[in-house]
Order: sequence, then structure tokens, then C-alpha cells
Amino acid sequence: MGEKIKVSCKIPQEWEAKIELLAKERKTQTSKIIYEALAQYLGENANTDDSRLNALEVEVTMLKRQLAELTILIKNQQPNSLVKLPKVQTNVDDDDDFIEDEPDEILYDFLPPEER
Repeated sequence: MGEKIKVSCKIPQEWEAKIELLAKERKTQTSKIIYEALAQYLGENANTDDSRLNALEVEVTMLKRQLAELTILIKNQQPNSLVKLPKVQTNVDDDDDFIEDEPDEILYDFLPPEER
């Protein structure tokens, strides 16, 4: 890769908002977002220190920390504060309540008239 040059183009305001949001989420500059997008489009390696993988690793670490905090909060809750659900009876008492899988009558409506 040779010397870097500066390029510019006009983009819709909606794109600018999306680029700024991505940059904020990844804690990087908007120019790096645009650089990486162009590199990806051209099939080139962006070679930036702030790669998408690094950003995802940071996000996963943050989510793990939040999950651990939530787990601690749930464990510290009073057992009496939990809602108790009623037990559901799942066994069948009588054979009279048994429902057959086959219908009592055979439906022919879906067949062509010559096959009815």
C-alpha cells in the first residue's frame, strides 16, 4: 500500500448519523469507520488498531460484567418475593379421556372430483 491521500464525497445526512453512531459505539473516529467500510468494499485489509473484532470483544466483556451483576442481584433477592406458580398435573387418570389421532370420518374435499 502506497502513500495515503485524502478523498471526499457528499453523503445523505442519514448516513452521517449512522456513521457517527457506529463511531460512538466503537469509541473511534468517523474517518476510521469510513476507511474500514471502503477497505471492506474493495476487499482490502484495513489494518486499523480498532478492528471490529476488538470492538466486539470489548462489548462481550461489558455484557459479561453486566450479567454477573444481574446474577448477584437475583441471588440477593428474598425467596418470599418470588411468585410461586401452581403445579400442573400432567398424568392422565382415565383411558376415557384419551383422544385419538385419527378423525372419525375421512375428508375427501381436497381430492379432484373424479377420485371422490
